[in-house]
Amino acid sequence: MHVEDALEFIIDYAKTSPGDSSYFGYEISLPGVVLSYLKEVEPSSAHMQYAQDHPKNRELSAAFYDAAWELCRRGILRPSVQFMGGQRTADVSGDCLTTLGRRWIKERASAVLLGGPDRISQLFEKLSGRLGSSFLQRATEAAHCHAFGVYVACCAMCGAAAESILLAIAFTKTGDEAAILASYRAANGRQRVINSVVGQARAQIAESFRSATGLLSYWRDDAAHGLASTISEIEAHEALARLLRFGQFATDHWDELTRP
Repeated sequence: MHVEDALEFIIDYAKTSPGDSSYFGYEISLPGVVLSYLKEVEPSSAHMQYAQDHPKNRELSAAFYDAAWELCRRGILRPSVQFMGGQRTADVSGDCLTTLGRRWIKERASAVLLGGPDRISQLFEKLSGRLGSSFLQRATEAAHCHAFGVYVACCAMCGAAAESILLAIAFTKTGDEAAILASYRAANGRQRVINSVVGQARAQIAESFRSATGLLSYWRDDAAHGLASTISEIEAHEALARLLRFGQFATDHWDELTRP
């Protein structure tokens, strides 16, 4: 049982069982979540009234408690009852949705929730064979920035990692790293290098490539400017997800993108 799997289940539970405050004042009962998981995913013929009666209770409850804490850290849940004076258990075995969490569940819960930084870093590492160490360094730092709630920095590093993908493709395509860097550092250099990569590519490939670099570049530029930014967890999560898709797209179409 991975924490990321528990995260997904808790979110689905929050969507389908909202406002369940019957468990000592909590909206989301963690014992109830674990019991629901056991009944839906790992049903048993044995009578089971409580989650702790299941032989896998320790393994599963640890994963679900870690997942709930991750959602608390992201500001989606809070480890308390709905209102002051609400009943609670001694071990705080439940949570409630925050105001942000209610909006997030409504607007974003249908999207794939990225896992913790270690799992995301593993996905990025699989792509680094072609995309290079510069990409891996920046993408990994973006994942850790997101994990610690540093969302502006996360978007900035996502943009930097996307530029590493662009440069890795351009270097391979031309075989002239010095010339590409000189062009990239000149006025409108980013756009010039993008044109050199996909200027002669199929329309579908070129459109997808420009879309990926454009949005990630926007987030990086917004994060890097000295003005106050409105970037939140939602934008940072989306930036990481798009970076991962961009990396997968680049490796899937590597031969066509790097063809001289």
